[in-house]
Amino acid sequence: MMNETKITVFIYLPGKTRAVPAGIFTHDNKLGIGSFNYGRKYIERKNALPVDPIALPLGRQTKEVITNGGLYGTFRDSAPDYWGRLVIAAEKRVPPEALSEIDFLLNANATRVGNLDFRSRPDDLEPLPGPPHFSQMENILEAAYKIERGETVSQHLLNLLNQGTSLGGARPKSTVEWKSELWIAKFSARNDTLSIPRIEYASMTLAKHCGIRIPELHLESIGKSKILLVRRFDRERSAESWERSGFLSALSLMQWDEADRLSWSYGKIADKMRRFVPMKDLHELFRRMAYNILVRNTDDHPRNHGFIFDSKMIQLAPAYDIVPTLAKPGVGTQFYMAMSVGEHGRVGTLANATTWAFRFGLELEQAMLIIKELVDTVSQWKDIFTSAGCTNSEIKALEPSFAALHEWEIC
Repeated sequence: MMNETKITVFIYLPGKTRAVPAGIFTHDNKLGIGSFNYGRKYIERKNALPVDPIALPLGRQTKEVITNGGLYGTFRDSAPDYWGRLVIAAEKRVPPEALSEIDFLLNANATRVGNLDFRSRPDDLEPLPGPPHFSQMENILEAAYKIERGETVSQHLLNLLNQGTSLGGARPKSTVEWKSELWIAKFSARNDTLSIPRIEYASMTLAKHCGIRIPELHLESIGKSKILLVRRFDRERSAESWERSGFLSALSLMQWDEADRLSWSYGKIADKMRRFVPMKDLHELFRRMAYNILVRNTDDHPRNHGFIFDSKMIQLAPAYDIVPTLAKPGVGTQFYMAMSVGEHGRVGTLANATTWAFRFGLELEQAMLIIKELVDTVSQWKDIFTSAGCTNSEIKALEPSFAALHEWEIC
């Protein structure tokens, strides 16, 4: 069929720094339907891993996928999101809508999330692991700001930014090498009135104080700009290059479509997790859900929760992308999360969260103790945010986002 495109899916197996072909992905861009078949030689490997442990188990006849434009979960997770698509489109000198899902998948990039790669043919060359170094951050910022303004960017700067861009999210970012490790460098958008990198650093630091696992973080300065550096948890340095772990978002774990917003639910994720992860991960997901309510992080959609996997297990990845949603004082205190948190749906209250404690393997008393611990720690948020470098004006702007602290009535 004229609308069909076939590409080869490669995978980086545990302990390896070069990918091997795993199978063929066929995609109908017009209908938004995809299908995948494992290669016989790949299945015969003793160390073979599924390219998607949920949607594409090894040795089974695969089924077509129509969710998310015809992409299986880990394929969608490996593809660039809004910001990455802007960068790729700018490099190709076309608008993003002129490119297909396959165009974005095939954009050669060794820094894409997870352990997959996508190539036109089985004998295509390995993408060079050449992310920009943090020392080139000024050039990266220049390219990013020009892309945001819709200005022409030199090919040199585009190449630099593109080599570090194949990541999810809408805000500007780039993978960089720093201190012999890979980091996601997050920086302010052009129209930001507050330092979002600094606020995210503070929010993640507060999460760590609350017993939530986070990646290693650093807050650095380039001129007047603050850069948040988040260590890549899907990469480990080896003698030759970087070894990769598989990555699966909660959206992919559930095989949800991006448009299935009414189905999104922490409880459903917890139900599914019971089949794959240790109980401590279920408890931590409850802790993260309650923390998101306390700091009013309403961008807690299922792509902002993830899992890493290898040949032995699937486990909850460190938390990421936690930023309070700004609220206007005096407008009202009720707010809604991106996913249902309890019997009252998406209503962002701790009382609502406790109604589903059992789905996370918790007795009500255990859930109450976790929440009390969180409230006691989050009540010190101003001190922690100030220590992280937040200004008085930023603290004042964030005060309405912590209103849930004053409405805690369930003890």
